[in-house]
Amino acid sequence: MADEIVKFDDLPSVKRGYIEGLKYYFSIILSKQASLIEFKDLYQSLTKFGYELEILNQEQDMASVDALSEINKDFYPDGKMHSAFRSLNLEVALDGISECLMCLKKRVL
Repeated sequence: MADEIVKFDDLPSVKRGYIEGLKYYFSIILSKQASLIEFKDLYQSLTKFGYELEILNQEQDMASVDALSEINKDFYPDGKMHSAFRSLNLEVALDGISECLMCLKKRVL
């Protein structure tokens, strides 16, 4: 076992890093929570996202990654970023979430 070579991408810290990235970018979005409440559908999706992110943080399972990816689609109605994110200068945070989800989907948790 000591001679076994482990790929860098298979190290738990890489997966944990993407999960921590999701938490970080989501916290930036939540910092504007008061402004997002007026967008009821979007706010509901953010609430679901937070719930699934907590599950992913605890269990690190692929079902949570899939659920988060589905919820993330709500943030891009008609394939374009929701105007609320643009008006609150949250484009980078939302892009960061999408990037972390994409990288997690490529890896088997």
